[in-house]
Amino acid sequence: MSKYLLGINKKQKWYSMDIFSLVPVFEYIKADEQSTSNFCFRWLFFTVWTIDSLEFEIAIVASTHWGIGVIGLLPYFRWCVCIPCPDKLGIWIDRNFSRSRDYD
Repeated sequence: MSKYLLGINKKQKWYSMDIFSLVPVFEYIKADEQSTSNFCFRWLFFTVWTIDSLEFEIAIVASTHWGIGVIGLLPYFRWCVCIPCPDKLGIWIDRNFSRSRDYD
Protein backbone atom coordinates (compact mmCIF):
# COMPACT_ATOMS: atom_id res chain seq x y z
CA MET A 1 0.00 0.00 0.00
CA SER A 2 1.59 3.21 -1.13
CA LYS A 3 2.04 6.22 1.12
CA TYR A 4 0.57 8.30 -1.69
CA LEU A 5 -2.60 6.15 -1.65
CA LEU A 6 -2.83 6.67 2.10
CA GLY A 7 -2.56 10.42 1.70
CA ILE A 8 0.94 10.85 3.11
CA ASN A 9 3.09 12.80 0.66
CA LYS A 10 6.54 12.23 2.12
CA LYS A 11 9.58 11.58 -0.02
CA GLN A 12 10.80 8.02 0.54
CA LYS A 13 14.39 7.24 1.43
CA TRP A 14 16.30 4.53 -0.45
CA TYR A 15 16.19 2.22 2.59
CA SER A 16 12.42 2.49 3.14
CA MET A 17 11.01 2.22 -0.40
CA ASP A 18 7.61 0.55 -0.80
CA ILE A 19 8.92 -2.28 -2.95
CA PHE A 20 11.60 -3.74 -0.60
CA SER A 21 12.06 -1.83 2.63
CA LEU A 22 15.32 -2.58 4.48
CA VAL A 23 14.03 -1.10 7.73
CA PRO A 24 10.59 -1.92 9.18
CA VAL A 25 8.02 0.71 8.18
CA PHE A 26 4.77 1.15 10.13
CA GLU A 27 2.14 3.60 8.87
CA TYR A 28 -1.08 4.46 10.70
CA ILE A 29 -3.94 6.61 9.46
CA LYS A 30 -6.61 7.85 11.89
CA ALA A 31 -10.27 7.54 11.02
CA ASP A 32 -12.08 10.57 9.65
CA GLU A 33 -15.54 11.29 8.24
CA GLN A 34 -14.92 9.49 4.93
CA SER A 35 -12.73 6.51 5.89
CA THR A 36 -11.90 4.07 8.67
CA SER A 37 -8.60 3.90 10.51
CA ASN A 38 -5.98 1.62 8.98
CA PHE A 39 -2.35 0.61 9.20
CA CYS A 40 0.34 -0.84 6.96
CA PHE A 41 3.52 -2.65 8.01
CA ARG A 42 6.34 -3.40 5.52
CA TRP A 43 9.68 -5.05 5.98
CA LEU A 44 11.79 -6.74 3.29
CA PHE A 45 9.45 -9.08 1.41
CA PHE A 46 6.67 -9.11 4.03
CA THR A 47 3.72 -6.67 3.98
CA VAL A 48 0.48 -6.60 5.99
CA TRP A 49 -2.29 -3.99 5.99
CA THR A 50 -5.92 -3.65 7.03
CA ILE A 51 -8.97 -3.81 4.80
CA ASP A 52 -12.61 -2.94 5.49
CA SER A 53 -14.20 -6.29 4.63
CA LEU A 54 -14.35 -9.85 5.90
CA GLU A 55 -12.64 -12.11 3.33
CA PHE A 56 -10.52 -15.26 3.08
CA GLU A 57 -7.99 -16.04 0.33
CA ILE A 58 -4.59 -17.66 -0.16
CA ALA A 59 -2.87 -17.45 -3.55
CA ILE A 60 0.49 -18.32 -5.05
CA VAL A 61 1.48 -15.51 -7.41
CA ALA A 62 4.05 -14.75 -10.07
CA SER A 63 3.36 -11.33 -11.55
CA THR A 64 5.01 -8.02 -12.30
CA HIS A 65 2.82 -6.30 -9.68
CA TRP A 66 3.30 -8.60 -6.65
CA GLY A 67 6.45 -10.48 -7.65
CA ILE A 68 6.87 -14.18 -6.80
CA GLY A 69 5.39 -15.46 -3.57
CA VAL A 70 2.20 -15.94 -1.58
CA ILE A 71 -0.58 -13.43 -0.85
CA GLY A 72 -3.67 -13.84 1.26
CA LEU A 73 -6.66 -12.32 2.97
CA LEU A 74 -7.70 -12.97 6.54
CA PRO A 75 -10.61 -11.24 8.27
CA TYR A 76 -9.82 -7.52 7.93
CA PHE A 77 -6.15 -8.09 7.01
CA ARG A 78 -4.31 -8.51 3.71
CA TRP A 79 -0.79 -9.93 3.72
CA CYS A 80 1.90 -10.50 1.16
CA VAL A 81 5.12 -12.50 1.31
CA CYS A 82 6.70 -11.94 -2.10
CA ILE A 83 10.06 -11.30 -3.69
CA PRO A 84 9.46 -8.16 -5.78
CA CYS A 85 9.95 -8.02 -9.53
CA PRO A 86 12.48 -5.33 -10.54
CA ASP A 87 10.96 -2.44 -12.50
CA LYS A 88 13.14 -2.98 -15.58
CA LEU A 89 12.21 -6.67 -15.73
CA GLY A 90 8.51 -5.81 -15.37
CA ILE A 91 8.72 -3.29 -18.23
CA TRP A 92 10.54 -5.84 -20.42
CA ILE A 93 7.93 -8.54 -19.69
CA ASP A 94 5.03 -6.17 -20.44
CA ARG A 95 6.66 -4.95 -23.65
CA ASN A 96 7.48 -8.42 -25.00
CA PHE A 97 4.62 -10.58 -23.73
CA SER A 98 1.53 -8.33 -23.69
CA ARG A 99 -0.94 -8.75 -26.52
CA SER A 100 -0.59 -6.09 -29.18
CA ARG A 101 -3.42 -3.63 -29.64
CA ASP A 102 -4.09 -3.10 -33.33
CA TYR A 103 -6.76 -0.48 -33.89
CA ASP A 104 -7.73 -0.17 -37.55
